[in-house]
Amino acid sequence: MTKRISETKTYAGKLIERDHEEASDLLFIESLDEPLAEVLERDIAGKFVSVRYWITDKEVAREEAEIAFVHKLMGFANCDFGAHYSEATGYLWTDEDVMIGGHDLLNELRTYKGEWVILEIDIMEAAAQ
Repeated sequence: MTKRISETKTYAGKLIERDHEEASDLLFIESLDEPLAEVLERDIAGKFVSVRYWITDKEVAREEAEIAFVHKLMGFANCDFGAHYSEATGYLWTDEDVMIGGHDLLNELRTYKGEWVILEIDIMEAAAQ
């Protein structure tokens, strides 16, 4: 059984921690009204997904983040912001953590608090062979 992308969800904004309702120090993307884990639980929990993200020190478009990542990868020294990229594929579920293929997505993103993130999630559906 092969998988194909049925939908891609994109979230972008500054990574911050803040209180929400009775909980404290939850990870948010500043543009979202709910904690990131809550948004992901609603949008993709229990689905097979592929996740990509780019981290930059200022707001950029996806294409700019990709170019900066390639420049960094190739050793170019004239980028005016840093970019980090990660792709992890696997089963995602949301509890208090967001685990993707054994990777703790929230802990990874938490190390970039204050930075700009572009988070893309491909949701897969099983396709008939």
